[in-house]
Amino acid sequence: MAHNGVPAELIEFCDEFFPQPTQVATVKPKPTLDDNPFAALKDAEKLSGETVRAAFAAAINVHGLAPGFKVAECGDRPDPATAPPSIPKGRRSMWPSTCDDVSLDPFDDDERTHKAVRGQIMSHAELIFAVQHRVALFTLVVLGTRIRFARWDRSGTVVTRAFDYIQNWELLCDILWRIGNCTMMQLGFDPSASRLHPRQTEYALMDAAADNVEGDFDETERVISGPKLPDGHFKYVREMFKKSLVDGWPRYRLEVPALVEAAATATTATPAHHSDSSPKVDRSARKFLVCKPEFRACGIAGRGTRGYLALDCATKRFVWLKDAWRANYEKMDQEGVMLGSLNSAEVPFVPTLLCHGDILQQTTATPDWWERKNPLRSPTSSAGTASSHTLVVPLRSGILKRKRAEESCGDPSAPPHNTDGDSDEGEDWGTDCPLRLHMHYRIAMKEVAMPLSKFRHDRQLVGIFYDCLHAHKSAVERTKLVHRDVSPGNILIYPKVIKMRGKYWLRWSGPLADWELSRAVHEPGTSRLPRQPERMGTWQFMSVAVLSYGLNIFGVADELESFFHVLLYAAVRYLKVQNCDRPTIANYLYTYFDLHGVDDEVYVCGDKKRETVTEGRLTVSFNKKLQFDSPLDILFSQLLSGFKARYAVLAKEVKATPAISPLESETPAPSNDNGPLLDEMDLMDSDADDSESDGFSDDNEELEVSPQTRDLAEQ
Repeated sequence: MAHNGVPAELIEFCDEFFPQPTQVATVKPKPTLDDNPFAALKDAEKLSGETVRAAFAAAINVHGLAPGFKVAECGDRPDPATAPPSIPKGRRSMWPSTCDDVSLDPFDDDERTHKAVRGQIMSHAELIFAVQHRVALFTLVVLGTRIRFARWDRSGTVVTRAFDYIQNWELLCDILWRIGNCTMMQLGFDPSASRLHPRQTEYALMDAAADNVEGDFDETERVISGPKLPDGHFKYVREMFKKSLVDGWPRYRLEVPALVEAAATATTATPAHHSDSSPKVDRSARKFLVCKPEFRACGIAGRGTRGYLALDCATKRFVWLKDAWRANYEKMDQEGVMLGSLNSAEVPFVPTLLCHGDILQQTTATPDWWERKNPLRSPTSSAGTASSHTLVVPLRSGILKRKRAEESCGDPSAPPHNTDGDSDEGEDWGTDCPLRLHMHYRIAMKEVAMPLSKFRHDRQLVGIFYDCLHAHKSAVERTKLVHRDVSPGNILIYPKVIKMRGKYWLRWSGPLADWELSRAVHEPGTSRLPRQPERMGTWQFMSVAVLSYGLNIFGVADELESFFHVLLYAAVRYLKVQNCDRPTIANYLYTYFDLHGVDDEVYVCGDKKRETVTEGRLTVSFNKKLQFDSPLDILFSQLLSGFKARYAVLAKEVKATPAISPLESETPAPSNDNGPLLDEMDLMDSDADDSESDGFSDDNEELEVSPQTRDLAEQ
């Protein structure tokens, strides 16, 4: 049951989350009951889930058991587009979850079928977390004549023992009455997010901002008349905002602490987490208007990142706002701290910080409940900033972390592929609590960028990557920070004015975004304490050395290799490969980026990706090369020659010094949260066996590395 939810006794659960009301003047009276309102469900074990759901909802609504609430039926699988009109539009509504087969308990793993039932209930919870702004969500899980209460947050679930509500109907009625007397905060709503209604001025302001195209200008690359752009917005920005105003999707006013990092006083900035400068704090929070997120991470447990194209209430300009639940551990800086350090050091091609901060000190409660039920074995393993949580679980996110395009969610039980922790050498982490502690956090940035997929030709693509490499190089030199999560979702496109050959051009630049997982460059000979106990990065684009060699220091060389993998993916995915049809390309993407190997029950890099960098060749199958018939072929060849040299040297060093075990480095496991890359390709669209060598010499053969190869590897 450890993976299904933290077990809790019913009384302690209700006393903590649904306490007895104390304000006598505002207490809603208990309904007068002469008989069991749930008597019609005494044979619920023999009824279908649909019948039980309807009867249970009717019992609560007819007798007014939860004052101020109306129980609504939402069907077997949530779908906001097909929600029935009976679902109340107000905030005080309740959705009891029932199972089609009432004999299956979703929080009992005795049978494999129960996992699917749990996934069904999780999908309901995930939808509510996506649409509303919550700290936590409470659900009632009806299992025939038994019932559980569950509390969901971004760390996991606290679940009560199931009890018979037919025999103990008075107890259930008392709990429902308590719920009806709870405040919105007690029921898990976020007070920093205010729901907007059509009659409010800010609601109308959003409509006006979406329609007012005066002063907007085209984002196409071209020669322009001067160094300054009109005081408007790019057309794509307003179109994105208008698209986000979806009918039926709630609109909110979100508050973000008006906190901006202090400017650096020197040309070379101190690494963010070593900075002694104090932030400038404006206690009055800034307010932003949002509707449907442009990006929404899948799953419940994890950061739950949502990216919004927001309207700044003060300036009436569009900005990018990110709402997330960051990992809350010592030495884990906020993304705004990192970004403020980069801005202060004038690192080019990174987003511009407007404001950021933790939201009302809102943290997840599930880890505390787990430790309450499972006392820590060692008092020395504490590392939390607000509690003693020591081991954390990988986060869930989309297969490519596309932060500007919403993705469908897959099997909630699939293992995560994207982690954002650290297994750098240092102190030994405890393994007491399997749940990560999260803190609610928001950040607003000036630029509203386009996703990488919007590039239009190969030269433009390479230019975008050049800008990102420039940003990364400057960050390393000026702030001693490495990004550590180079992936397609973090390489963006933003039109920028440049002067070239005596003319002003509007050029598509490539900002490198999402620096929340960055950290200081490791200095040789120094120890490093982990901030989180898992390695960070996106599996598909991490270096072969990190995935397969057990290296526990994420260096610049690994970052450069990640840039190569992302560039290769973008070129193969969106450009024309001259000698391959689309089914071949789809299979290539799958084998290169998604397939993985297993070594002593540990996930390692797949053969295709490993062979490419160790042998220095781009092959589709057997000896068939990947060809673009453009300068990209030369660029990829030159890059691979450097990686091949690096791995030749690395293989020599590994042979001389045994590598750290993958078990010790805790390399993240790949997953198919949203299906493999193969699923993204239309195999019916007509537009558009690997080598056995492992890239290393035989164990009985001494590997020789020439001085020229070693020099190339160092470059």
